[in-house]
Amino acid sequence: MLNNKLYMLITLDIKRVFRDIKYVAFIIILPIFFYIIYNELFATNAAVKGIPWGEYSLVSMISFGIMGNAINLLGTKIADEKKGMWYDYLKVSPISPKEYGISHIYSYLIISILFTVLMFVIGFLYNGVSIDFYKMIEIGILLNIGSIPFLLLALLVGEMGSLAQPFGTIIYLFLSFLGGLWMPIEAMPETMQQIAKILPSYNYANLGWTVLADKKLEVVNFLFLIGYATLFLLVYILLTNRRKE
Repeated sequence: MLNNKLYMLITLDIKRVFRDIKYVAFIIILPIFFYIIYNELFATNAAVKGIPWGEYSLVSMISFGIMGNAINLLGTKIADEKKGMWYDYLKVSPISPKEYGISHIYSYLIISILFTVLMFVIGFLYNGVSIDFYKMIEIGILLNIGSIPFLLLALLVGEMGSLAQPFGTIIYLFLSFLGGLWMPIEAMPETMQQIAKILPSYNYANLGWTVLADKKLEVVNFLFLIGYATLFLLVYILLTNRRKE
């Protein structure tokens, strides 16, 4: 259970996030805007691998938003707090760094879950997308738990200091485009398709697409995500150890 101190930290963190207009525009409004535009551009009977375009693009934009919440929001926030020596202040406060870190993870998950629900509601109200309730739950769980590699990538972005925001944005957009979140990889040249299939973004979103297609989850997607999570964690540990030296 959450103690009062942790609950207060989570509440303050979420309030601080939604006061940031840039965050709300980039991480929440942009995926919604893209979803509406994509569904206006393509025919209502369009499909990707047998999945109706309205459903396929919905999962793509949910993945896009959750990734941005991790890479851009959390990564930039960590960098800003380090720059402002916030972690030094924590040493003389009644709040431990562990509690503060846990509050960040909780607030990230709460925002990502709320965003996921919001996108499903928009898909239904705007486009008439009606996905089986249990499928929505499964997609929500897979995409939120599956975002762990991007949380670890956010730690690396947080080590970039003043370059965190531009670096995080470039990585975020690069992974989104080449990973097939903006357009199906089937519409890409063969070489780009091969590149996409080894990126964490494609293997992440493919969890949701596979559920929509009523197919068994692919082990290779989990292996890639675990591999990237391990890589990002090892690089982060290496960087922090060097900084201590």
